[in-house]
Amino acid sequence: MAQGNGGIIGPANDPVFGDKITEFTNPGTYNAYTPQGDVLVVAGGGSSGADNSGGGGAGGVRFTPNHPLPASAIPVTVGGGASGGAQPYQPGTDGNGSEFGTSPAIQCSGGGGGGSGPPKTGRNGGSGGGAGYPATGGEGTTGEGNDGGSGNIPNPQHGANGGGGGKAQAGTNGAASPGTTPGGNGTDYSPTYGSQYGDSGFFGGGGGGGSYYPSVPGPSAGGSGGGGDSDRNNPSGSPNSAQAGAANTGGGGGGLTTPGNDGKAGGSGTVLIKETGVFAASGVWDMNTVYEAIKAGNWEQP
Repeated sequence: MAQGNGGIIGPANDPVFGDKITEFTNPGTYNAYTPQGDVLVVAGGGSSGADNSGGGGAGGVRFTPNHPLPASAIPVTVGGGASGGAQPYQPGTDGNGSEFGTSPAIQCSGGGGGGSGPPKTGRNGGSGGGAGYPATGGEGTTGEGNDGGSGNIPNPQHGANGGGGGKAQAGTNGAASPGTTPGGNGTDYSPTYGSQYGDSGFFGGGGGGGSYYPSVPGPSAGGSGGGGDSDRNNPSGSPNSAQAGAANTGGGGGGLTTPGNDGKAGGSGTVLIKETGVFAASGVWDMNTVYEAIKAGNWEQP
């Protein structure tokens, strides 16, 4: 045991500096430790529509490295995922936006809802929702995501709905021949934050599109980054096996093939902040060390 200045008794510790990652899954306030940080803002994903629909678009994603962080408290908004479209044939709805409230703020739009009919058009959003056949996919927001896939109906008995757009790529268009229509993939941010967040480090995957091809059982895969898979071809009213977008990824809800079911919800968003060079360690510290760390703005209470 060692006695530090100020009469504090405890083990002798050496100061260490490291990375601090803070995750917001609900609205709150952030107090920074350093003058800048790497900030990831993910909005809530769009949902799929009821009965037969395109995949929901992913919530918008913005990554800003070395973003200035003020000494004052920073408000944080985390967007929720959209609720699935209700029967009969209601389109999917849009996710809610997220924001890291610095000046300038980092803002993202919620993902666009997937089309069901009518209207079968995918909705615009951070990434656009996939369309029901034979309409056009929704538009993504520049810098946040990509467009949803368009639907296709090569003959009256068969059709394919578009996949929802993702951060890294657009949703797949409905195939002119039997085939699945995956959602667009999200982007991997694990090099900055690690794989413990999001979908193994991926965020912003679009939902897979439903497909009305009896010879294609499906499902259409959701994009990496939390996009939900579509259901399989089943008789009308069968249990809906489509997936909702994954929580805290901004993933879009999986589209429907089977009539008689409500759409699937989009995944909620998140905000991640990584600061480098933050003073953080356990144990008992002498008063001079604590004072110098606080004065430099690098003290994190153990």
